[in-house]
Amino acid sequence: MKKLILLTLLTIAVSAMFAVKFDPDYFYSRSVIVCFTKDAVGNDTGKIDWSLQNGRARTGLSSFDELAAEYGIVELQQMHPYVKVPTWNDNGIYLQNTYRLILESDDRIDAAVDALSKDKNLIYAELEGIARTKFVPNDPMVTQQYVHTRIQSFDAWDYIQGSFDVKVAITDSGVKWNHPDLRGNIWVNPAESPGMTINWDAGTISGGDGADAGEGGNKIDDLIGWDFFNNDNNPMQTYISNDHGTHVAGCAGAVGNNSIGLVGTSPIVSIISCKGASNTSPSQGISYAYDQIKYSAEVGAHIINASWGSPGNGAYPNSIVNYATALGALVVTAAGNDNTEHNSSYQDYPADCTNALCVASTGQNDIKSNFSDFGAPIDICAPGEGILSTIIAGNGYDAYDGTSMASPVAAGVCALVKALHPELTPAQLMQRVMMTSDYIYEANPDYVGKLGAGRINAFTATMFDKIPNITVDDTTVEEFEGDGDGVPNPGETIKLKVSLNNYLDPFTGLAWMTATGLNATLITSYPGITIIDDTASYGNLTPGSTMWNNSQPFKFQTVAGLPSEPIPFELVVTANPTAPFPYTKTIPFQVDLSLVQSGWPVALGGASNSSAILYNLDSNPDREVIFGDPSGKIHAVKADGSSVAGFPINVGSAVIGSIAMGDVDNNGVKDFAAGFQNNNIMLFGPTGNTIWTVPAGGTLRNGPVMADLANNGQSKVIAVTQTGSLVVLNADGSPYPNFPVSLGGACLGTPAVADLNGDGIHEILVATLNGTLHAINSATGQNIAGFPVTMPSGSQNPITIANLDSDNHPEIIVTTSTSGHILAYNHDGTVHFQKSVGGQIKTGAVVADVNNDGNKEIIVIGAAGVVNVLTTAGADLPGTPINVGQAVECTPTVAYFDGDNMAGIIFGDTNGYVHSVRIDGTESPNFPLRINGNVKTSAALGDIDLDGDLDIVIPNDASFYVIDVKRPAQSIPWHCYLGTYNRAGNSYQTTPVADNSIPELNTRLHGNFPNPFNPSTVICFELAESGPVTLEIYNQKGQLVSTLVDANLPAGNHSAAWNGTDASGDAVSSGVYFYRMRSGAFSSTRKMVLMK
Repeated sequence: MKKLILLTLLTIAVSAMFAVKFDPDYFYSRSVIVCFTKDAVGNDTGKIDWSLQNGRARTGLSSFDELAAEYGIVELQQMHPYVKVPTWNDNGIYLQNTYRLILESDDRIDAAVDALSKDKNLIYAELEGIARTKFVPNDPMVTQQYVHTRIQSFDAWDYIQGSFDVKVAITDSGVKWNHPDLRGNIWVNPAESPGMTINWDAGTISGGDGADAGEGGNKIDDLIGWDFFNNDNNPMQTYISNDHGTHVAGCAGAVGNNSIGLVGTSPIVSIISCKGASNTSPSQGISYAYDQIKYSAEVGAHIINASWGSPGNGAYPNSIVNYATALGALVVTAAGNDNTEHNSSYQDYPADCTNALCVASTGQNDIKSNFSDFGAPIDICAPGEGILSTIIAGNGYDAYDGTSMASPVAAGVCALVKALHPELTPAQLMQRVMMTSDYIYEANPDYVGKLGAGRINAFTATMFDKIPNITVDDTTVEEFEGDGDGVPNPGETIKLKVSLNNYLDPFTGLAWMTATGLNATLITSYPGITIIDDTASYGNLTPGSTMWNNSQPFKFQTVAGLPSEPIPFELVVTANPTAPFPYTKTIPFQVDLSLVQSGWPVALGGASNSSAILYNLDSNPDREVIFGDPSGKIHAVKADGSSVAGFPINVGSAVIGSIAMGDVDNNGVKDFAAGFQNNNIMLFGPTGNTIWTVPAGGTLRNGPVMADLANNGQSKVIAVTQTGSLVVLNADGSPYPNFPVSLGGACLGTPAVADLNGDGIHEILVATLNGTLHAINSATGQNIAGFPVTMPSGSQNPITIANLDSDNHPEIIVTTSTSGHILAYNHDGTVHFQKSVGGQIKTGAVVADVNNDGNKEIIVIGAAGVVNVLTTAGADLPGTPINVGQAVECTPTVAYFDGDNMAGIIFGDTNGYVHSVRIDGTESPNFPLRINGNVKTSAALGDIDLDGDLDIVIPNDASFYVIDVKRPAQSIPWHCYLGTYNRAGNSYQTTPVADNSIPELNTRLHGNFPNPFNPSTVICFELAESGPVTLEIYNQKGQLVSTLVDANLPAGNHSAAWNGTDASGDAVSSGVYFYRMRSGAFSSTRKMVLMK
């Protein structure tokens, strides 16, 4: 064309590896195919009477039964119960004697195949391969050719890769026809071949009789085409910069499946080479271009590509194109690269010829290329940006832009269609590729009617009237066997329903064939998934219709520790088994399991920065979730997601920060304080009643604190404004004596409250952005001795109070926002330690024992996602820090819930994941857990529905979630934002009316984790009071297998591990087991599954 834009493309070689052992990508799970000897079967029907004894198949064939017991064979399936000629055999192999053996697991499947192969009762044993018909060429650069994915070449190649009988002429600058990735598809003229020789390595042609063979074209000895520039029979182009024709040839017909380079849209084709440029100097254009079209049609070309053109009136170009059309050739042309509209004022030929297929260029997202011409004469589009193809230099490859590339991409598709439908005339072929193109005007609203029928689609063009086109329209997952909450959780048996659709183009109405006898088989190789029911029959499915497998749902079993990520499945669908093109398609899709509590999430329509309070507001024993939202509502939501009567409270202004809880009048009823974007502070009661609303006197940037400053059982409401005004309010909303106090600097973080010096008077700790730490005596409104303290830099993070040493006075922990410091100060303002961890910190510190060694650790997470775990002296705990690789603004909480000595440090990241990081660098089972969005508000931890499991209550930037972790909390050292619901940052001293609201102990037996399990599991239980406890394991026959616990234990949370052995220490077999706990009058039994 008029312009060629060259791009540099880094090529990456890929290789295929084929495993000789079991590989779930190539072989069915748990399946071995065997053929029994005729003597072993003992009849002509192939019927073997077998039974299941002790969980293993038994046939009465002693050596086989021994192998069945050893390798866990649980089922025999006769593969061919009916054989028309039962006496037929292939060296003793009778089809009716062929069986599929189902193993208990894949753990020893290779050893099982090896052992079975040697059994005297069997002729052979082998893995059952997954039959995949999908054609993917082994050309190593095909993965870099986006064009094939965009136009669905791979789907088309499943059925047709082209034909050497179809000839595509490249009318251009000439083709380096001995390029290794072209030579296999170069047309050799059979009429001229006698007596002639091609030296493929040298690129020369010899021999010939010096006469035209009369096949057409009127050229002498034109064995592979013609050089119109030099008027000879070798159209070889060797001048590097004249590689336009070589690149065009590769776009249409680079050889497929030859293990080198790349592949054209028609992997098998015959390329007629025409040359119209010099071998010794750069070309200024294509010489004898229309002669090339005429010649190509006369020698029998079916498709003629013309990636060139010029303005004109069109009489001659139309006559040449019409002549070629009359001879049976479709001329495919490039629209042009001037971003110009073709209309009555401007025409370009041969692009605008009436009978030519004119091709414009689009990119990877079907958007018109910025260089491509457009207009009413355009017939169709094809990818033309960054098209990788063959070039002359070094027999290599490069990526070019241009409608010159789009045209041969379309020409190759036309060749595929012609190969499958040889009866089509040029007009019919043109009409077919246009009517089967994909609608792209939604992506190109400014060019409606000016990009032709759409973007070419190889699959639809070749196959729409030959096969159905089945897609997965929708899926539903349901709990089949589990804890009964209706949510499909990891560790449960899941019922999967899949809606299949037979495609009908919504824009053109193009219909594919009706699917008859439609069946589907579910497969996956994902660890922890065992498919139980894998097949479903759908019957017949007409175009545009959908159908569910409601009567035959798929079922699969999951292990409890599955990570929170989409599970990849494949659905192998088959239909039309007796049609000329039996239909098979493998459709990948994903299934999400969930640990989100039924009834949640609660949609908020925006980001809540209000960490929840978990507290019982009503007469029911479960807990409510109390939080604010950005629309100005305060919610109190029950465990099932419904609102408590009187809630939400509609304040009309966004809630700022977290709500605090305390008791302002010492009446035993909790009150709640909240701050708002309109800079008001509100106190409300547990029924949703507003007690008072008071202006803060300045801009609020964080939530309030509630603390008993006077030790009279009456909480005060404490807040600080952005301008540094420290506000303290009484039970009636009036100012507390000596307040407000001006701090002389901007304040964004939440204050903390502590009695620093043990005098019975509480101090209010506030950090400013200018780096000052205040300790304001609540009785005087003044800093106590040793304060204020000048810090290395400012902080907008919350302050934490904890006792880090052996004295009875608390320490103050501050994280600086920009300088990356973790600062610990003694009660008198002196430095306990200073540690620089670098980078920004947008979270507060948490103090908890995370390794169960009896010593507290300090946890601070940097903005870059680095989890710092320090000793109370400020040293890094061995193995830390830990980098989660995502940005973090969420102050963590801490809980033990994995049945071991490592706590989970629980927090969200900005990429939508909730983490539970342990000090060994791993995450708790099921974590990280994806809830999407930005998770930067702290979780609240507890058991809101009293089911014995840990609940993690946390918002993202749109909704509030309850994550129903399917195992109990052993303990919760840091259960909410700032450690207590009064938000005082002080879980060390109880005087500031801290209310951790930890559930009371009950005697109960929790579920084991993981379940199913292999090789071990942990059973957790709880005692309301000390006493004798037994925990025993039983098999399905009621026989005692092992006693795990038989002792007097104190009240509290306990756990015991079982490693799948009996009382003698011998391993037990796979299957269902029961564990029973007894303590006093309490007795409870639960079920677990051991899978090997």
